[in-house]
Amino acid sequence: MRSLVLWLASALAGCVVPVRTVDLRQDEAAPGGELTTRGRQLNFGAGQRSYEDEDFGALDDQFALALDYCEPMGLGPLRLEGGMHYSWDEATVTSGGQQTHLDAWTFELLVGANLSHQIGRLRPYVGAGAALLFLDVRGVDDDVDFLFDDGEGTIGGYVKAGLLFQVRPGSHLGLELRHFEGGDVELDGTELDSSHDELLIVFGTSFE
Repeated sequence: MRSLVLWLASALAGCVVPVRTVDLRQDEAAPGGELTTRGRQLNFGAGQRSYEDEDFGALDDQFALALDYCEPMGLGPLRLEGGMHYSWDEATVTSGGQQTHLDAWTFELLVGANLSHQIGRLRPYVGAGAALLFLDVRGVDDDVDFLFDDGEGTIGGYVKAGLLFQVRPGSHLGLELRHFEGGDVELDGTELDSSHDELLIVFGTSFE
């Protein structure tokens, strides 16, 4: 997890450093403060999802992708948000002299509220809401041709916080940390806690 954090921070710094420091009010293409803080917003994210339950074993840290959208509600910088998040991982484990190839994926639908505040080119934000999470784990033992494929869903809530940097009047990038607190699921006879953290590098656009 630490190596991913360093990589994300380095990637963000590499994108931010070359950007010319200019007051948005002096940029002839700048649409004004209300667009970036109160307009519609579409974000893409990539990073890592880490499950808290040690029983996930080698599948506890998964590659994560996210798509989030914010819609104004007429309440200033408070907006309605919805999104889809996906994560995936694979591993090979050895038990009793037999090797089993595992792969897992999760799909999440969420809805909540997002509150942001603009400070020059920086835009800190927080969000919270409810989510529906689907998990699936598949295992294959090539030696004895053993296969299992089990999936289950659960509901929960999430909170998140992030910081965006306004690269151009209509585009931004940043970092986001998100926590999901959900119910237990049973996959292949093992009860697992679905709670997890997610660290993402975010890039997106704001528009009217």
